[in-house]
Amino acid sequence: MYLGIPKSLIVRLGWTTFGYAVVQFLRLLNNVILARLLAPQILGLMAIVNAIRTGVELLSDVGILQNIISNPGGDQPKFYDTAWTMQALRGILLATVCVTLAAPLSRFFRYPELAVILPVASLFFIFTGFDSTARGLGQKQLMVARFSLFEIGTVFVALVAQVALAVITRTVWALVLGAVISGAVTMIGSFLFIPGIRHRVMIDRDSARQLLRFGKWVFFSSIVYFFAMNFDRLYFAKHISLSQLGVYGIARSLADIISLFVMRAGSSVLYPTVAAAGLAPADLRRRLLHGRRTLLAAGAVGVGLFLGLAPAIVGLLYDPRYSEATVILPILCVGVWFGILTSTNDSILMGLSRPAYPALSNAAKLVTYLVGAPIAFYFSGFLAAVAVISAGEIVKYVALWILSHKEHLHFGRDDLVLTLVFVGAALISSELMHLLASQGGVPSILSRLHR
Repeated sequence: MYLGIPKSLIVRLGWTTFGYAVVQFLRLLNNVILARLLAPQILGLMAIVNAIRTGVELLSDVGILQNIISNPGGDQPKFYDTAWTMQALRGILLATVCVTLAAPLSRFFRYPELAVILPVASLFFIFTGFDSTARGLGQKQLMVARFSLFEIGTVFVALVAQVALAVITRTVWALVLGAVISGAVTMIGSFLFIPGIRHRVMIDRDSARQLLRFGKWVFFSSIVYFFAMNFDRLYFAKHISLSQLGVYGIARSLADIISLFVMRAGSSVLYPTVAAAGLAPADLRRRLLHGRRTLLAAGAVGVGLFLGLAPAIVGLLYDPRYSEATVILPILCVGVWFGILTSTNDSILMGLSRPAYPALSNAAKLVTYLVGAPIAFYFSGFLAAVAVISAGEIVKYVALWILSHKEHLHFGRDDLVLTLVFVGAALISSELMHLLASQGGVPSILSRLHR
């Protein structure tokens, strides 16, 4: 035990942190290189493609891998073979839907290129549909190190493919074909994840019923989650230029770096740990309290510092075409902090087989977007709508806090203190940046000290 956290959990979190750090470095490197090679309009067009692809995928999600992790019989061949068969059929269906919708969506967004791009991008669904369920089994068995190394390898392949294609084509096809290649590599690698795991086509009725029973709330949650997570890209795609959408995408990808780490830690460590513990909610809260407090304190400092340094980070990594991201990124970071708080509670509730609560809290966030973003955009413009997107995470946190209170899983007092830590870190880093700027920056200060 260290600071109240079990050693095994520290090891798993260590691997998660290492894997995530390497993956995010590779993705950031990919992002920066592509931003230099490709025009903002191309990045904006790909943001629409990714939003559509994610939507088609999530609108039919029934939580197959989550079910393998949480179901006591999830590691039985008849169960995971049934899950794999359902997943493969779903992948074929999604690819068909994507091809069918290509022309109508190209007319809706008024970008004819989508009519050609989306049928090619639909290959992604075929590859993900035939992914082995071994990664879900690996998460169930808490194979965090193997999972981290696997993700590093697939992201590296995606980086090499997209950058090489961008150098050759300088078009959106570099991003489209890179995503398809990444999907193919991930599918092949998934069958090597756990040696000896083989799949056969079968539908066991009892297993299928269990998958669908758990999946009905995951299905609803996925629909709401898609619109809540992609509303901004879809809404802005109709109201701002592709160049501005590309800049917003850059800011959004930077803002997501820390929140995605917490989501990954929750899905690969916290969720399976809670599912395996088998404790009542009140007992689980007592066991998690100290460890959660310690980990989120580090997150509060990290996000706060990132918020204060955001303008400098954008200026350092990107050329002047992306300068508006220096204003957008700090606004998004406020939402990121509350997103981190809610994502940890999401993972705990999912581990307790309470998928309804995350779904309902995401619904509250979506209502905020549907009502608030158009009003803010109409009266005050783009940045006001971005502020509403950030505020949606606060609404989701409040909704989840109210719902979690019934399960004795509320952490309100801790979260208030942690939020004050976040604000303090943001103010300190922001003041330091202003001080450095007033003194002519770091090089100027170092030269004076040298003299």
